[in-house]
Order: sequence, then C-alpha cells, then structure tokens
Amino acid sequence: DKDGVKMSKHKGNVVDPWDVLNRQGADAVRWYFYANGAPWLPSRFSHELVSEMQRKFMGTLWNTYAFFVTYANLDGWTPQGSGVDAPSLIVDPRTLTPIDRWALARLNALVRDVTEKFDNYDIHSPAKAIESFVEELSNWYVRRSRRRFWKSEADADKIAAYLTLNECLVTLGELLAPFMPFLSEEPYQNLVAERSPDVPESVHLVDWPVADEALIDEDLSFRMGVARQVVNQGRAARNAAQIKTRQPIEVAVVAARPRERAAVESLASVVAEE
Repeated sequence: DKDGVKMSKHKGNVVDPWDVLNRQGADAVRWYFYANGAPWLPSRFSHELVSEMQRKFMGTLWNTYAFFVTYANLDGWTPQGSGVDAPSLIVDPRTLTPIDRWALARLNALVRDVTEKFDNYDIHSPAKAIESFVEELSNWYVRRSRRRFWKSEADADKIAAYLTLNECLVTLGELLAPFMPFLSEEPYQNLVAERSPDVPESVHLVDWPVADEALIDEDLSFRMGVARQVVNQGRAARNAAQIKTRQPIEVAVVAARPRERAAVESLASVVAEE
C-alpha cells in the first residue's frame, strides 16, 4: 500500500482496482506500474500515487500537446503547409536552429533506445526514458521556443518550430501506443489521421517508428545537456541566495572541466538568456 505495507484484506488496506480504473483510468494505472519501479521489486500503490504520476507525466505531456494544438489552430497550420505561406517541409536539417536539431536528435535517440530495450523485454527503462524526454520537451524545447509560436509572421523559423514539435508529438504517440493505448490515440487522430486520408485509421496499426541515425547528434545532445545542467544549478543558486528568477544578475561564474566548459561556451547565449 502507500505506506509500504503488504496489502491484505485482513488489514483493510487493499485498493480495489476497479476504483482506480474508474477514477484515474486504465492508461494511468498501466503507466504507473511501468514507470514506478523495476518489476521485480515491491511497488507501493494507492489512488494518491497514481494521481501524482498523472499530474507529473500525463499532465506535462497533455499540456505540451494542448500548447501545440492551440497555436496550430490559431495559425491554421498543418504539416502539409495549408494556411501558411511557407514551404511545408524542411529538407535539410542543417538549416534548423540548434534547439530544433537538439529536439530531433533526442527524439531519434529515444526511438533507438526504446526499441533496443523493448527487443530485450525491458519495459521499465523505456518508460523512464520517455518520461525524461517529455520533461525536456516541455520545460526546455517548448519553453525556449514559445516566442517562435507567438509571433505573427509565418516565417521559416516559426514553420521549423511547428514541424519539429509536430514530429516529436506524433512519434511520442507511436512510442506510447503499447504503454497507453487510449491516450496515444488522441494525438494520432488529431495530428495525422484527420489530415491524411491515406494513413492507417489507428495509431495501433502504424509501423513502429524507426530512428533516423543521421539526426542523432551526440555532441549537440551532450552540449545542450550541460547547458541545461548549468541553468538548473543557476536556479538553485538563485534560490539559495533568495534572488528572484526574473531579477537580472551582472555575471554568472561556472566552474567546469574542459569538455563541459567548451559545451557551455558553445551555448553561452542560451545559458545567458536563462
């Protein structure tokens, strides 16, 4: 149970599975068992624990999806280019901004890693990897790209942001299909099936995604990871010094090993903005 005591009718601490299924839903229950811990270890379970997982993971995922849909609808944007006076596809990834290339690199690395783990009958590790990616997508990519979606002109930069986030959400839905059969259907229907009549009618009928190795940039992923770490440590330092996040500071000093220093220097403008 939630206190780590073995469930027993005698103790009265048994959770009725139908209560949880009716309240939190089947997808939430499934994901909780996948992501909460290794399957060979004891797992605590309660309504509250499932709800906390819903808020942290499913809530973040849904808010990211809702953000994309809201602005895509306002702009009349679709991957096919309807409603915007710009190319519908970005052929050369080298023309993308570093954060777009980072998001696509992380996405394709995720597809590669989840596939490898599934092939070895590992369910827990892929679930944790997907959770990490969703957090990065929401709290780094979307947060740092919001102004690109907000601006009125549909320039190449805005289209690139739409295409990148669209690709991430569609592929995430495909990866989540075995985990969350119901939640994963919504983005597929809205972002794919309703726009393209020639595609399978369900996410559960599409081919499993294949990683594009050409888009996996380990160096960029490392550098962006270091930048995110520095930013997080900077926020912690602000909290410790009781300096508000929006209050400018004159200088930030980062102590780092040579490789990490080079990574921070390569993304100095990003770190400085944060």
